Amino acid sequence: MRLEFFDARVWRYLVTSISKVIEEGVFIVDPEEGLTFRAMDPSHVVLVQMRFPPTAFDVFEVEDKTTIGVNFEDLGKVLRRATKDDRLMLSLEDNSFVVTFRGKGERSFWLPLLDVAAEEVPEPRLEYKAVASVISDAYRDMLKDLELVGDVITFVASEDKLSAISSSETAEVEIAYTMESGSLIELQVEDEQRASYSLEYFVDLSPAARVADKITIKFSSAMPVQVDHELPESAYFGFLVAPRVE
Repeated sequence: MRLEFFDARVWRYLVTSISKVIEEGVFIVDPEEGLTFRAMDPSHVVLVQMRFPPTAFDVFEVEDKTTIGVNFEDLGKVLRRATKDDRLMLSLEDNSFVVTFRGKGERSFWLPLLDVAAEEVPEPRLEYKAVASVISDAYRDMLKDLELVGDVITFVASEDKLSAISSSETAEVEIAYTMESGSLIELQVEDEQRASYSLEYFVDLSPAARVADKITIKFSSAMPVQVDHELPESAYFGFLVAPRVE
């Protein structure tokens, strides 16, 4: 197996996000499907998904379906060494997962393959009554503002506005997005939708937004929220968070 991706930093931010909520997991590399990852955190509150089609890679040499068990904290430490000029190469050698940066020189790291079974997590099939897309910078700023005040994020979607709200005993913050402001790219809503979630998971997974062009938030009242990241080369990163039950 040999894969080559044009920008190592994309992987740096994605794996950093995953490592905040999942300790160990399995990449599945398939000649037809590309590279995929799907797993839940230990509390089964968050489902994380990642997909890189074969066409996302400049080099995609895979003969048979392959599983790669990794420790995400260790992989994240390696990927944090990526710079803006580095290409990323992934390969298998004996019993090691080899991560190579090719930029000003070539640097290779050998990580042990873990004997971890891939989780059998079915593809979620939910219908959402609110779908809103925002620019990634606005999404990241929203989380920073909310984190100053509380530990719960409440999304409220109406006909012409998406709001994110957090509060504590002493303060409250509301961030509102409209089409006129320019930060809201798309909004589709049936009636008014409102749902609350633990803010911690959004913050932990926020590094992935650094390499996304836009973020799409899908939810319905008292239902899970799905947060989709549109990545370069038709790649995808997303997560679902179960709603808080008051």
